[in-house]
This record gives sequence, C-alpha cells and structure tokens, in this order.
Amino acid sequence: MKPIIVAALAIAALSSSAAAAETIFYGSRVGMEVTVTSKSGIGSQNAVIRAAHTAENAKKFCLEYAQDKSEKCVRDELAVPLSDQITANCKTGAFTTFNGLKRKFEGLNKPSDQTSAKYKIIDVASGKKLDGTEASNYPVDIAQFIALCPGHAKPE
Repeated sequence: MKPIIVAALAIAALSSSAAAAETIFYGSRVGMEVTVTSKSGIGSQNAVIRAAHTAENAKKFCLEYAQDKSEKCVRDELAVPLSDQITANCKTGAFTTFNGLKRKFEGLNKPSDQTSAKYKIIDVASGKKLDGTEASNYPVDIAQFIALCPGHAKPE
C-alpha cells in the first residue's frame, strides 16, 4: 500500500510543478509571456534567466488578448522574434530584455526628474531614459530587471 501512496504523491507533485511553470512577461499585453526554463547567478554580475516561448504561451495570448482561437494566431505569435534569455550585471545595472534591447538600471528617479517612473532605466542604444509608460516598455523592463536582480528595486 505504501508504494502506491508514494507513487501517487510523486505524480501529484510532478503534475502541480508542471502546471505552475514560472512565466515572465516580454510585452505589456495579456499573454505576452515566456516560460522560464532555467536561472543562474540571480543577483550577481552574471545573472541569466533562460526561457522558451511555448505554444501554451502563444495560445494564452491569442485567447485572452487577441480573442482569436485559430492555429494561425498561435503560429504568428510564436514567430515573434525573441531572445531565449535575459541577462544582467546587477553590480553595474546593465541588462538585456527578451526583445533584445540593452538597458541600464540607475536606481531611483529624483522627484525633479518629472517622470511617472519610480526607477531610472536608460535605453543604451539611444541614451534616453524610459518615461514609465507602457509605450516605453518600462513596466516590462523593470519586472525583468527585478527578476534578474532582486533587492535592487521593488515591484511597483
């Protein structure tokens, strides 16, 4: 009897961990997320989160945001070019996003900065500060940075 109970518990544990796979957003719309496959060096100068853009992720986007049940929607969503990892140097604040952008976290914004963003994030390519809006991708980028470098910023 005991082996059956142990086996049932093991199957239940595996099922619940698979059902609760960790995801992280790559965009601001519902379902714009990828499934985390591994993490290493979190909080360090070599923080890495690897992820896969799965059919399940794409289907969630199609159903919940695009309101489209077609396989074409899933294929189109899976075709969105994304990096399979994000990285950060938590000491310098340099980090990359799933969209392939290079950013730099520079701590809290000053009240005189006149922005809705709590934290200062610089787009490395342009040198411009993200303004805190979804159009600048600030909410997604700060969440990715926090996932890589917990303790450097708090979720807003």
